Amino acid sequence: MDCKKCNRPLEPVAAALTRKIVGPQATEVLCLACLAAKFGTTERRLLDAARRYRDGGCVLFQGLDLG
Repeated sequence: MDCKKCNRPLEPVAAALTRKIVGPQATEVLCLACLAAKFGTTERRLLDAARRYRDGGCVLFQGLDLG
């Protein structure tokens, strides 16, 4: 699967973040860079959020390499 905006291959964490932040009804999945731009943040802050979700037990982030 590729980013809907820039066509780069999607990282699994980007798909999980899209489902968590936008919701399961999201029709487009963005890469980390495009997701960060959309929400006015940085990729690092998104990855930090993903770590918090994983550490909090969210199953969307279990087993993902978050760097």
